[in-house]
Amino acid sequence: MEAVVAIPTARRPELLALTLERLAAASGRLEVHIYADSVTESCLTEIEAARDEFLPGAFLFHAAPHVSVPSGCWNILNAIKNASKHADAVYLVEEDVQIYPGFFKFHESQTAVASCGRRHPDLRWKYRHLYTNPGSLLRRPLLDKLVPHICMEYFQDPRGYLDKTFGPWHEITHLDDGLIRNVMRENDWLPAYPETPVCAHQGFRNYNVLDIYQNKEGDLNQRISRAREILSTVKSTDRYARDFEPYQP
Repeated sequence: MEAVVAIPTARRPELLALTLERLAAASGRLEVHIYADSVTESCLTEIEAARDEFLPGAFLFHAAPHVSVPSGCWNILNAIKNASKHADAVYLVEEDVQIYPGFFKFHESQTAVASCGRRHPDLRWKYRHLYTNPGSLLRRPLLDKLVPHICMEYFQDPRGYLDKTFGPWHEITHLDDGLIRNVMRENDWLPAYPETPVCAHQGFRNYNVLDIYQNKEGDLNQRISRAREILSTVKSTDRYARDFEPYQP
C-alpha cells in the first residue's frame, strides 16, 4: 500500500465526526486508521460510534496507558510510527482538521519528503518554511529518519532529548511538530506547501474552555450539532479564537 491516513484522536469525538465526514466525501480517499489515545471506555465508545456513522471502513486502534506528554504529542507521533508500518507514506489528519476536496490531489502532486496542508499561520519570515502538522503527508525518507526518535527517552524529556540529539533550537516549541522539524533541519529538507490551504485546523485553543464555546452537554449527536454551530459561527478575528481557521471551500 502506498499511503494511509492516520487520525490521532482523544476526547473530542464530535470534532472527529466532522473530520471523518470530510474524508468520506473526498475523492482519492485511502485506507484510514484512527488512533484513539488512552481514553475512558465511554469516550472510546463515542469514538467508535463516530467512526461507524461517518466512515465505517476506518480501522480503530486504542492506546494503552502511557507516560503523560503535553498537547497530544505521544498519540500524534505514535500514530505516525504505527501507520508507517503499513505504508510508504502517512497522511496526518488530526481529529480537528477538516480537509478540502483537493486535499489528496495536492499531496499526490508533490515529491518533497513532507508536504503540508497549509503554511504555519505565523507568516513572519522565520516561520515561512517550517513543517506544520495539520493535514500533512510524510513520505518514506522522512519516516525512516523520524521513527527511531519516537521513543521513551524522547517522551520522558522532549526538550532535553532534542537539545542532546539535534542541538538547541529553542524557538521551536511544539513537541510533535518540533521533533519532525528537527529531523528535517538535520537533513536539510524543506516541506512543500499549497498556494492556498487544502485543509483547515479548527480545534482552537478555547474550544470547550470558555462558556461561549462550551460543548460538553448532551449525547454525541447533540454535541456534533453543537460543534457544527460553533465552527460555522466563530471567526478567527474573535478575541478568544485567534487560532481558529475557518473552513472556506
